[in-house]
Amino acid sequence: MKHESDVLMRAAMGAAGGLAGTVAIQGLMGASQRWLPEALPPVREEPGQFMVEQAERALPPSIRRRVPDTAEQVAATALGLGYGLTFGALYALARPRGGPTLRDGVVLGAACWAAGYLGWLPAMGLMPPVWRQRAPQAIGPAVEHLVYGVATVATYDWLRRRASS
Repeated sequence: MKHESDVLMRAAMGAAGGLAGTVAIQGLMGASQRWLPEALPPVREEPGQFMVEQAERALPPSIRRRVPDTAEQVAATALGLGYGLTFGALYALARPRGGPTLRDGVVLGAACWAAGYLGWLPAMGLMPPVWRQRAPQAIGPAVEHLVYGVATVATYDWLRRRASS
């Protein structure tokens, strides 16, 4: 039982790290929208909203019409948050003792970026592949995800050290 609770505690601390990383990346994305719009990726539709729409398609039309817009917006936002928390939890499970913040953070951020920007976002038609984007559109999100990774790992390591003392 102790082992299971340790795993859950690590996953929770990793998710908390992912929350810190998500706050960091959201701040950077907001700054990019305001001051570097040319660095925004060419997203055809917001991923969270797209996923909510896909889920709603599975509902009978009579129920689908009754889903409030507010619920859709909350669900779309929660999906983005969940994405960041999940990568943080996975990091904690893969690296229970943590590791060098900069190195592990860059690797985590790059993995998170690659999963979306090289994987499911173009596969779902939500954006063109990165090699068909202008350089700032491809580089901006990659840098933001590196910051996400470093913030996530740093927070996880801080929480892990606090829990062990």
